[in-house]
Amino acid sequence: MNRHPGITRRPVRGTLACAALLLLAGVAACSDADRGAPGPPSNATEWRWLGRSPQRDYFNADETKITKESAPRLVTKWRFLTGGIVTAQPVVANVDLPGEGTTSVVYISSWDGNHYALRAADGTLAWSFAFKPDPGASYPAAGSAAVEDVAGRRVVYVAGGMTMYCLDAATGDKIWEFDAGSGCQECDSSVERNEIESSPVLFDGLVYFGMDVNDGAGKGGFYAVDARTGAMRWFFDLESGSSCRPDAGDDVRHFDGYHTAAELGLPADFFATRPGCDFPRTANTCGNVWSSATIDPERGLLYTASSNCDTDLDPNTPLPSPIMPPYDEAVFALDTATGLPAWVWRPREVDAEDLSFGAVPNLFEIDYAGETREVIGVGNKDGNYYVLDRDGVNELTGRVEPYWAKRVVEGGAIGGLIASAAVGEGKILFSTAVGLDLDNPQLPASWALDRSSGDVLWSSSVSGPSYSPTSAVPGVAFMGSLGGILYAYDSDDGTPLVQLNARGPLGSAPSIVDGSLYLGSGTGERGGNPTRIAYVVSLIPSPVNAFCVAGEDGCPETETCDDGNACTVDSFNGTSCTASNAPNGTACAIGVDTGSCDAGKCILDDLVCPVVSQCSEPFSVGDSCRYRDKPDGTACTARRGPGQCLAGNCIRS
Repeated sequence: MNRHPGITRRPVRGTLACAALLLLAGVAACSDADRGAPGPPSNATEWRWLGRSPQRDYFNADETKITKESAPRLVTKWRFLTGGIVTAQPVVANVDLPGEGTTSVVYISSWDGNHYALRAADGTLAWSFAFKPDPGASYPAAGSAAVEDVAGRRVVYVAGGMTMYCLDAATGDKIWEFDAGSGCQECDSSVERNEIESSPVLFDGLVYFGMDVNDGAGKGGFYAVDARTGAMRWFFDLESGSSCRPDAGDDVRHFDGYHTAAELGLPADFFATRPGCDFPRTANTCGNVWSSATIDPERGLLYTASSNCDTDLDPNTPLPSPIMPPYDEAVFALDTATGLPAWVWRPREVDAEDLSFGAVPNLFEIDYAGETREVIGVGNKDGNYYVLDRDGVNELTGRVEPYWAKRVVEGGAIGGLIASAAVGEGKILFSTAVGLDLDNPQLPASWALDRSSGDVLWSSSVSGPSYSPTSAVPGVAFMGSLGGILYAYDSDDGTPLVQLNARGPLGSAPSIVDGSLYLGSGTGERGGNPTRIAYVVSLIPSPVNAFCVAGEDGCPETETCDDGNACTVDSFNGTSCTASNAPNGTACAIGVDTGSCDAGKCILDDLVCPVVSQCSEPFSVGDSCRYRDKPDGTACTARRGPGQCLAGNCIRS
């Protein structure tokens, strides 16, 4: 189940993360008006959801300041340095901040464990919210936020670890939280790996998102919780196809598909007495969703896609035998009110190559066989982009199957279409990942297809492979790279327009509003031994970037070279950026922590390094944390019983 950085935005895991880097609760009303369709589309000054809209098109048709003519003049506007990598897509909303009035605010999570609200004008911090610990999460802050109107105010829905939060958009005050699991704050990845990597989407008073266990001893699933209170309304179990629906009087705040009722704080008879809840609760690593959902309000359906399920023929393991359960490695639709399945399709029944779906589905229309058809499109790691009818059935064949599928690269476990596409102006725009061989990546890696036919309009090898979603405005497509450069292409013919330095490998997707572009940086993976390279690089302080068109209102006349580090003095010599060390003792900050400069590095005053594994111990390197293995033989506890540490990992005795 290797995945992309940001699927959502999300970092790639295991060997993929290493490869990329080597290549380079009080209950309060949270919503009382979310009945019917999702909120109005973001205007030209907002990008309030992953992919900009609940249809996840990643396209801002209202943008007029960033064009193919002005894109070459994009310069650094500001950078805000956080204490970890940033793989989510920033969202941008207009909010009445206390004492300031209506302010454009950028909302973004960092792997330093905080969600940040930054003033879009200058990158200064309006507020931050600290997620509670979840040391078992491999991608603890992968999901983007959603900002919604709530009875005259705005709220933020965002996930951290296994927890979905509802926060006041103006102050960051917590309104409610829901745990997609037991809520354990001490369980490392050898015990519980539950995590919400989905970005939330709202419809008809409910918040929808998926959960993943990252190949751990558990099982994923898909949720709907009450937007006002955070109480669970249904849970879809991908292994059985069942939708568990609590009774009206239940207040379920912890749930998944494999923990016991006692571990989840539920009545002993809960699974037997609530409709759809008596499905098998085998912790078989299946049912994982690290994509996000898109909504068709007229049909009352949500669409999402799932990861593959590990299967084998060994009766001594909890893994199912081939074929995979019916909703794994699949595209499927659920009824938004009940969670009951409407249809399901997948490209194969047996898969030994880890060809998951991780990209977010797009909703759009095509002209096909003489008719306008409402469709869902989504990419897969097999190198295909698939287009299906929103009702599932291909109206020409009468079967649930695509109208068309276009394979642009061979694909593979670390290849294909892991990152989401942008859809606009009759085109589907996306990048593809490495493929099968790290030393011989599959190229071209940047693509534009005709939306109705799937025909290739253009392709390019300039940016190389990417794990970050594409975002677009009229005439311009922005695609990331493993080398930390964001590339802008003329979306009509693929001509490169400009390269923007994001100061780290890209898993984040850009958000483009009102002449500015916002983007996170960094990739990595946590969980397991924190001395692994993928874990170590996830700890590197990384910035949120902002770019704008030089000379426009609020934008510098020329490049500033601001790297976000208060301990360097940055300058532009007309062709390139240079930096020298600021004087020792200069005040500095990384995220919410403050310190002073020493030899160009911010040494934090009160950095607290958390314990993240039973088999490691933390220490500070001044601006961030690192870990060393505990001695082999140290006692530890895995999910299935006692164990001992070996090379930093908890091995069951």
